[in-house]
Amino acid sequence: MPLTIMKLLASFLAFVFSIFNISADIPGFSDSKESTTSIQYLNDEKGSMDAIITINTTTDGNYKLYWADENNNMLTFALNDKELPFSEFAIVTTYYGEGSVDLPDYTAIPDGAENILVTLDGETLEILEIPEEKIADREDKIYSYGALSDLHFNRYFNGNGEDIANMTFTVALDFFDDADVSLVAMSGDIAYDGELESFMMFNEISSQYDFPVYTSTGNHDIRKEYKKENWLAYMNPGAYGENRSEDVINVADNGMDFVYQEPVSGDIFVFLCQTSNNYGIPYNSLLQPSQLNWLEEQLNAHKDKSVYIFFHTMLGSTNENPFITTGNVMNNLGWAYPLIYTPGANDEIRLRNILRENKNATFFNGHSHWAYHMQCLNPELNISKNGEDGATYVHISSVSCPRTTGDYQILWSSNDSVMSEGYLIEVYEDTMVLYGVDFTNGRILAYATYESAK
Repeated sequence: MPLTIMKLLASFLAFVFSIFNISADIPGFSDSKESTTSIQYLNDEKGSMDAIITINTTTDGNYKLYWADENNNMLTFALNDKELPFSEFAIVTTYYGEGSVDLPDYTAIPDGAENILVTLDGETLEILEIPEEKIADREDKIYSYGALSDLHFNRYFNGNGEDIANMTFTVALDFFDDADVSLVAMSGDIAYDGELESFMMFNEISSQYDFPVYTSTGNHDIRKEYKKENWLAYMNPGAYGENRSEDVINVADNGMDFVYQEPVSGDIFVFLCQTSNNYGIPYNSLLQPSQLNWLEEQLNAHKDKSVYIFFHTMLGSTNENPFITTGNVMNNLGWAYPLIYTPGANDEIRLRNILRENKNATFFNGHSHWAYHMQCLNPELNISKNGEDGATYVHISSVSCPRTTGDYQILWSSNDSVMSEGYLIEVYEDTMVLYGVDFTNGRILAYATYESAK
């Protein structure tokens, strides 16, 4: 039975039973809360929560599942001298006494998680033990870094007329400072219209921290007020000019794109700047041929290393619908973020081919602003192979204005001033763990915590 029909029928029966004071003995209408949860793990990898979760119950509702430690206490995340809560890692909605969810393939079991709490309305109904062979067993962390996107100075303001980006940027960088990150990497859209004031504010705030904060351009950074000299003067301190850091090992001939080598691990970070704000026109390229030549050269030079590419715009899916891709969603009315990398453009074809040839690369993008929990509309929203061999694709939500939509909502809702998201990424010898961060509420988003091979 289609899910929508089941919802309507369940609601109708509940209404009828309430009117006639009928006691319903069928599952989903009992006053007693009882549930039985089963988990089908879909691989044998330690630390992987690629699984299908099924709940049978006497009481229908939204069952939230949380990680717990060996003593059945809700798991927390250590951040310097703080203990941050984890959100739920799954929600299972039941109808007629049963419901299931297929978690995204890359979902990770965090370090320290040994049990699972199954809750309804804040009450724990079951405690499930994680099989010993699935408990995370990662070696010592090598380093960590932050990932942000879509900051947008001069775009969003609170009721007092204050620029929201001033606050979200500072809160996020303070968080990463507490996490002792090696750097913060961004996928662009620092400004609204490429205005000088935005670049100056980025420089003023980021320069207060001991770690570098580096970014590519986004489409808003190169809009009508953009001047290259302003970008070079205020953006990416330590990447350009006479004060260039020794860890910036290559700058492209365009003077914008550059390579940063993380000093502890030797991992490679590539910041690739798009050159156009025009979408949907195959001959109006987001990247120039010289940039793609340079990118290919850098990737060929570092085949033996982990490479993280930070670019702004998402590539479309190779499946039937290009909008349902890593970085984008589509609801039941067909609404999606429309500005994807133009499919079939010469630069799009070549970039895609380059990424296919580099399994050691991870391609980060922002642009759409979709909040991480919007993976309910596309389980590959936040991380996937995007239907191809080669690089892994990662979507970064907005640090200033994550967007949300509903099954039948027209367009989307902006959530500036009430939401702010990014990633804290911990790097190990052979793997990395991406922790989705809710900066507004100071918590780790367990449903957006993923593990990926380097």
